[in-house]
Amino acid sequence: MSKNNRNSVANVIAVEDEQLKLLNDAKTKVTAEAFQMKRCLDNNKLMDALKHASNLIGQLRTNLLSPKNYYALYISSCDELRHLESYLFEEKKRGERINKLYELVQYAGNILPRMYLLITVGSVYIKSKEAPAKDILKDLVEMCRGVQHPTRGLFLRNYLSEMTKDKLPDVAHEIEGNGGSVKDSIDFILQNFTEMNKLWVRMQHQGLAKDKEKREIERQELRLLVGKNLARLSQLDSVNAEQYSKIVLPRILEQIVNCKDQIAQQYLMECIIQVFPDEFHLITLEKILQTCSQLVNSVDFKIIIITLSDRLANFGARSPSEIPEGDAVFNQIFNYATKLIEQKQKTPNEDILAIQVSILGLAIRCYQKQFNLAGQVLGYSLNFLNDLQLKEASALKQPKIIKQIVSLLMLPIDSYRNANTVLNLENYAAIMNFLNFETKRKIAIALLNSAIDFRTKFSEIEQVNLLMNFISPLFKDEEENQSNNIIDPDQIEEEQTLLAKVIHLYSNPDPEILFLLYFTTRKYFGQSKPANLKYILPPLIFAVLPITSKILQGEDSEKKVQKIFKFILETILALAKNKYSELALRLFLQATYVANICRFETICYEFITQALTIYEEEISDSKAQLAAITLVMSTLEKVDCFDTENYETLLSKCALYCGKLLKKSDQTRAIGVFSHLLWKENYRDGKKVLDCLKKALRIADSCMEYGTNLHLFVEILNLYIFYFSKKNETITTAYISSLVDLIKTNMANKEQEHDEGFAKFFQNTIEHIRQITLS
Repeated sequence: MSKNNRNSVANVIAVEDEQLKLLNDAKTKVTAEAFQMKRCLDNNKLMDALKHASNLIGQLRTNLLSPKNYYALYISSCDELRHLESYLFEEKKRGERINKLYELVQYAGNILPRMYLLITVGSVYIKSKEAPAKDILKDLVEMCRGVQHPTRGLFLRNYLSEMTKDKLPDVAHEIEGNGGSVKDSIDFILQNFTEMNKLWVRMQHQGLAKDKEKREIERQELRLLVGKNLARLSQLDSVNAEQYSKIVLPRILEQIVNCKDQIAQQYLMECIIQVFPDEFHLITLEKILQTCSQLVNSVDFKIIIITLSDRLANFGARSPSEIPEGDAVFNQIFNYATKLIEQKQKTPNEDILAIQVSILGLAIRCYQKQFNLAGQVLGYSLNFLNDLQLKEASALKQPKIIKQIVSLLMLPIDSYRNANTVLNLENYAAIMNFLNFETKRKIAIALLNSAIDFRTKFSEIEQVNLLMNFISPLFKDEEENQSNNIIDPDQIEEEQTLLAKVIHLYSNPDPEILFLLYFTTRKYFGQSKPANLKYILPPLIFAVLPITSKILQGEDSEKKVQKIFKFILETILALAKNKYSELALRLFLQATYVANICRFETICYEFITQALTIYEEEISDSKAQLAAITLVMSTLEKVDCFDTENYETLLSKCALYCGKLLKKSDQTRAIGVFSHLLWKENYRDGKKVLDCLKKALRIADSCMEYGTNLHLFVEILNLYIFYFSKKNETITTAYISSLVDLIKTNMANKEQEHDEGFAKFFQNTIEHIRQITLS
């Protein structure tokens, strides 16, 4: 820390210590005088009590305290004056006349204590109804003019406001009638507000120029004292929309405009919008917006417009029936905002966009069905961004600008909860082009999440085109990203999963149109990186497969279905070419099963041939080979559309692949599965089944590893039992008995203990044989 900074910090600490000492001294004197005042009140010595009360209040005459510390002293003093007020109320109940006391305290020596005492007594005087409340209120507010020191005057008038807040003539109030009307209350509050604002503004012009920043901070600390008057006006039950429009608001706006002070105008305009009802704003919108153009240039009109727009937008969302018909409210705010932007030529770019975001929220929430209004705001924003790109392209990369562009795009997504509605908004998609690649991805993800969460249905080709173009950053790299950012694999998987989910939102009662939706989607997905295909193409295939059975029910169905199967073939081949061999094999088998249901033998044969080709050329791992050939044979077992020649050709291929497996145990198990292909409903050859089982047994017997061959023997035994139960005449009990004896002999010849699992497996098999024999 530099020497100057250390000195500055030391000076601040010294000032704060001095302020704390002054405050504590003043509070001590207040406490002492308050104690004496209470003693006098207890002894019914009112005049002496008033003297001590005057001395107590005299501590508020100080000029040495900062507004923050003066407020603490003010609170302490006002709390003590409550005891005097309570005493006077009790005196009133006992029949004492308050009017004499009201006149008496006016002779106090110093004006500040005099006014505090006068307000305290006046509060009780109003309650006593000895005189009309309106006269007392007018008298008090006028006499407060005697205190013109800004800080002391503000707190004095705040005390007046606090002491009279429950004594203002209003509807159903005991004081209304002879005591005055709500008009008198309005006049009283507005006069007090006007004088307080003048005092508040005057603070800005006192003291040295170098202390300007300090004075602004102090004024900000005191702004609530002025704003309370407007809050008090809004709490009057009798103030209706007409009175507000014709009396209240014009006088407030006149004071705001005439004060020509940036801090006051900024705060009070915001205060008006916040404290008065939304219904009032709807009928006075023109006046508020006109006033915005009359404020000093340094006022941040953006905050005023945004506050007003957001307030009305929330009101419209809660009470849509209260918003006037047509689009008058939107047009007023949009047009005035546009004019103000043109007038204030130095308005920051991010502020202009922030205003459009707020007005867009108004258009969406208050006019949900009038999409042209949202499009109008987006159109203005688009033109502004185009101009900015031409004049100052680098500005588009500023975080503040990017934040507002993101807000423009996110607001419709969050509000409409319908991706089709969002994508059809005029000028919406074009704004996306002003974002960088990574931010585009985030917006696309948000749209997809919204579509999935709220089950948006895409039923037309145009809708799919709009969707795919908008979310293309998720599956298509742009030039700016090809050499820059490396995206986390987990993030890629999450994003591609979203793409896969959105495919299931396609819906159309016409299966042909539905197929065209998927066909269109594949064209876009074809632009994706090879690494992404494994996520997005399989869902597309599974979505298309069920369409085949629906189209078969219509006219000229054969050609249409063939076209779909061609689409499936090309899509799966795209996966196979990009090294997703096992996935492609499984998908070909799934397509084989569907083609079989549709009774397309040629197509069915093509699919399973493609699967076998992938097996032969691409799969080399022994475990993967066993799993793959098992899947192929399991699928083939369910297919029944082949003629004998084609089926036996496929059988030969499968038998060949089973015999070429690396491990003997794998060969044994594969041949066992293959045997099922020889004993199915439309193809049965008992002798070949027996030959298969004998071959499996020979291979199993050749396994050298202890325990493995025994497991295989039991598995083959179960196959013998299965075919025996299925009435295969070539499988006799002699084969079963012989194999059981072989297993027992091998078990007896082995010195090692058998694992518990194998023993249980064999025991259960023997038990199953007994049950079959008994039955």
